[in-house]
Amino acid sequence: MVFRAATSLYVVCEFCHSTLLRAGDDLQNLGRMADLLADASPIQIGSEGTFRKRHFQVIGRIQLKYESGLWNEWHILFDEGSSAWLADAAGEYIVSARVKVSDPVPAFETLAPAMALTLDGRTFTVSDVQTAHCISGQGELPFRVAAGYPVNTADLRSRDRFLTLDYSETPPLAFVGQAVAFADLHLQGLREAHDRTAGGEAQVAARAFSCPHCAAPLHIHSPASVSVACGSCGSIIGVDNENVQLLVGAAQALRETPWLPLASRGRLHGVDWEVIGFMRRSTRSQGVDYPWSEYLLFNARQGFAWLVEYQGHWNFVRALSNPPSVAPGQTEFARDGQEFRHFNSGVAAVVYVVGEFYWRVAVGERCTVDDYVSPPLMLSRELSGNEVTWSQGEYLEPGDLCAAFQIKKRPPARLGVYANQPNPLIERHLRVCRVFWKLALAATVLQLAFAFLFASQVVLRQQLLFSPGDAEAAVRSQEFALGSRARTLLVRHDTDLSNNWLSLSTTLVEKNTGEAYQGVQEISYYFGKTGTGSWYEGSASGEMAFKAVPAGTYYLMIDYEIGNDRRVAVRDSLELVRNPAAWSNFVLLLIFLAVFPLFSRSRRNAFEVQRWNESDLGGEDD
Repeated sequence: MVFRAATSLYVVCEFCHSTLLRAGDDLQNLGRMADLLADASPIQIGSEGTFRKRHFQVIGRIQLKYESGLWNEWHILFDEGSSAWLADAAGEYIVSARVKVSDPVPAFETLAPAMALTLDGRTFTVSDVQTAHCISGQGELPFRVAAGYPVNTADLRSRDRFLTLDYSETPPLAFVGQAVAFADLHLQGLREAHDRTAGGEAQVAARAFSCPHCAAPLHIHSPASVSVACGSCGSIIGVDNENVQLLVGAAQALRETPWLPLASRGRLHGVDWEVIGFMRRSTRSQGVDYPWSEYLLFNARQGFAWLVEYQGHWNFVRALSNPPSVAPGQTEFARDGQEFRHFNSGVAAVVYVVGEFYWRVAVGERCTVDDYVSPPLMLSRELSGNEVTWSQGEYLEPGDLCAAFQIKKRPPARLGVYANQPNPLIERHLRVCRVFWKLALAATVLQLAFAFLFASQVVLRQQLLFSPGDAEAAVRSQEFALGSRARTLLVRHDTDLSNNWLSLSTTLVEKNTGEAYQGVQEISYYFGKTGTGSWYEGSASGEMAFKAVPAGTYYLMIDYEIGNDRRVAVRDSLELVRNPAAWSNFVLLLIFLAVFPLFSRSRRNAFEVQRWNESDLGGEDD
């Protein structure tokens, strides 16, 4: 026997399963260790890997069993001599080490799922409270392990840490760790019992047996599965290592044929998956049932995943090892730069199952579900009596699903807009906006270039006085010269007109040739006060323009008439501008171009309105 870790006090003989205690240079035989149960873990004693760039070797393990199945605590030894634990449960891997906690640890009986707990300045959320039983031990261990002893444990999670409280001792032991992906461990020397496909993916040979109720043939693909639902008679069978037990005999009145058949194989996100279970769940709101389907996927290395289908909409779902911290009543939170909003709450009930599952599933099983969305992602929290779990779903296009599983038949038709369905009109709206800004920029450049090439010039400024008098009253302006043809000659009046009107008949006369251009305009401005406030109508200013005026020397003859509402003289600031910049067409063009992004925006928003009209379907169960 070889003790590789200085902290190892016990070792289980690989050949005779005797438990040996190290006492100095002597070994004491404490008796035979119980046999391990078959499980799905690809790890074994002697496997090697890396964690945070530190090489380790697996030197021992403890196997535990609780209501939902089995899990392993692998004892790992780093090259520098320190040791830690690698938890392996249903495809989730967590590396942790024992730490000292200065704050008092609450009693096991006071803990409840979703409860917040602060220890040594860090806040955790209770995710799981269980009473497990030790099955067996293997290899080198730092403490004695005996089969059958109960272990009260509580798992707590924070944004980037995992905390396990072990109540097998007083005071409780605390282990702090971090979830890690299987691929990031770079494990070598894995179990050869996992057969390999041509693609190199590890698989587990299916185990066959007969239904104890109807004798229909059944299969188990994952050693982690603890229950199987018979598709022939509806019985639910418990699986305990090599033994099977009828849990519920033909209790399911409902019969469903999964659209995606059991044993289907497909590749999603670079992993080969096999469909091993099908579940129909439902929630009720205002007397209406809202059912959906869930397909359990299995991969020997990656563990479990789900395909969830509701009204033709699909999501690929995996358990979340680092869940968000959401306070009661909180409707929005940020995670990895994305804003999630609460979408639904309800009580989900299992109404039909077929195939195998990694917990003892039962028809009628209920849990409270909260969904938070940030398309294409959905975070879901499920709260049951002793456990709270988070999962992350990513919207999956039906076409991609059919391609992944090589399904030729048409998928279920999509109805409406799903909670985390990506809005296909967002990108279209962005494209329209990009085109709008390009065209608007081009129009602005052209407008500015046009205004620069044909720069405006003030050719006359003069103060005029319009006095009330004869009906044929007129004034003459000063002379001004146009050195070249004027595209536009703007005549601008800025008067002190008040509660009256002024009619102007303007004649532009060329001094040498007598050629004349005529124009008529009226300026009126009224204002006053009422019991509810002030009012005004019209403007004391006005403009008119002459087009295509040849070069020459000109003056204006202005015939005017002042209204009788207020018979006072009107002062006028006359200004003549040659080739003023014309902005009206430019503004009209921008308004026309803006119609397209406004229309695409309205369509995008209509999609979101349709999405959120479906929000909060779940409620109190009737």
